[in-house]
Amino acid sequence: MELSNIREHLKSQDVYIVEVPLRSKNGKYRQKQIRCMYLNQQTGTLLLMLSDVEDIVKEEKEKQEQLEKALKMAEAANEAKTKFLAGMSHEIRTPMNAIIGLNSMIRSSLDDREQVLDYTEKLDSASQYLLALLNDILDMSRIESGSMKLAIRAFEGDKFWDNVNMLAKAQAVMAGVGYSFERRKKISEVYIGDSTRLEQIMVNLINNAVKFTPKGGNVNVSVAEQETDGRVQLTAVVSDNGIGIAKDFLPKVFEIFTQEHEENTRVYGGSGLGLSIARNYARMMDGDITVESAEGKGTVFTVTAKLDFDRRKKARKERTENISFEGKRILLVEDHPLNVIVAKGLLEKKQFEVVTAENGKKAVELVTDAPEYYFDAILMDIRMPVLDGIEAARQIRALDRADVKELPIIAMTANAGDEDRRQTKEAGMNEHLAKPIDPKLLYTTLQKFILP
Repeated sequence: MELSNIREHLKSQDVYIVEVPLRSKNGKYRQKQIRCMYLNQQTGTLLLMLSDVEDIVKEEKEKQEQLEKALKMAEAANEAKTKFLAGMSHEIRTPMNAIIGLNSMIRSSLDDREQVLDYTEKLDSASQYLLALLNDILDMSRIESGSMKLAIRAFEGDKFWDNVNMLAKAQAVMAGVGYSFERRKKISEVYIGDSTRLEQIMVNLINNAVKFTPKGGNVNVSVAEQETDGRVQLTAVVSDNGIGIAKDFLPKVFEIFTQEHEENTRVYGGSGLGLSIARNYARMMDGDITVESAEGKGTVFTVTAKLDFDRRKKARKERTENISFEGKRILLVEDHPLNVIVAKGLLEKKQFEVVTAENGKKAVELVTDAPEYYFDAILMDIRMPVLDGIEAARQIRALDRADVKELPIIAMTANAGDEDRRQTKEAGMNEHLAKPIDPKLLYTTLQKFILP
């Protein structure tokens, strides 16, 4: 660093700063900063200030590296989401096209009952697939926002595993894959936990195993139970001898929006959300999901979860086949004409007399004008014009008459989040059913409140 060079720079600036590595007394080089300025410009006297900036430079370098790493991660996440949205578009359009096409085919085949039944089965399958896909997206959103809660209730272990096996065997048979199940050391008849989420975990893992196992391969499920600190430690192992997972992809297998190969999305389908959702559910149950795999040899997923249990009693059996609500009158509050047709059909199938209201204001008027105990229950949509279901329920509960204090009001809405459930409960509603309505759940809920 020559003085002439410094003077040249000071012609255009008051302070000239330069950083250079200089050898310290211990022989090691450290980054130094030299600030140059005129002490007296008339005499040409220079002032040079030397400071050690090694630590500052290192810190800035580390920050820069962290920023670059974060930027790369953000870019990778955006790229993954872009690919995911493109895949979602295809995944959603496929069943939608099937639904639209089958609907048209049904209308043109009304004289052929067998053909219509075949089409309606396919229509149901496409609808269920689309619903499952949308549920995955909503569940992932709730998990990421921290609003997902488990629905804790008693359930029968034998019945639970029978149902999982029924679904698994059906998938395996259709795929031409062998299937075996083993359950060791049953702790209790009745467990207390979120059976729906637990079933979702198991079905997701088993379906994945079947999906990625070639015809003639095998999928094996083994379940063990152990009592620990007054709870049941459940360990389920799902293994297959399918295509396996590459070693470098294993750390990413539970990440959202990811699939090992893009062609897997096209060949096998799926959103890339299932495993991430399943693992989050397992962790909410004080457990986890781990994976071991070798490409070309197969994969082993191990699920752990903790459940409470009750040795004394069996879970209440709910039968809906022979339920009859003959002589019972229900007020159906729903603004969408198609939803009215569907819900009314389900209710009349069980001999309900159905009265309809297109909004909350009309519902309040009907209850107000009717004699006491005229209605046995109310099914209430939430989002409606004129007056929503929350306010309508509050106004009905506030009426000065005896019957409305105990009249069952059941929310029947697409708003299925925990905050929505809290709001309906605060408004005085007794239950909250998510759309699309599960007929069996609808009947058992009404049975609980109406039939002795």
